[in-house]
Amino acid sequence: AARRSSPLLLVLAVCLLAAGVLPSVFVPPARGSSEFATLAAAVGAAVAAVAPQAAEARLPDEFVAFAPIVDVLPILPIFFLLLAFLWQASVGFR
Repeated sequence: AARRSSPLLLVLAVCLLAAGVLPSVFVPPARGSSEFATLAAAVGAAVAAVAPQAAEARLPDEFVAFAPIVDVLPILPIFFLLLAFLWQASVGFR
């Protein structure tokens, strides 16, 4: 009987492959792109000047008790993605 590899090993292999491929996907900045960096800094300063309260956003007082839950909510899609990989690994990527 053929021995099946562990799903964890398969997920680890995919992560290592992605870590090796991702640096070659991005294009390095061109030499002499300092005007773009200056423009980006100016835009960032303008946004911070227009909406300074965005950096210090707080929940309304009625919802402060739910702050730990609200802090975790943005990472939930990542868990669903990992769950999809785990599911596919468990069914053999059919």
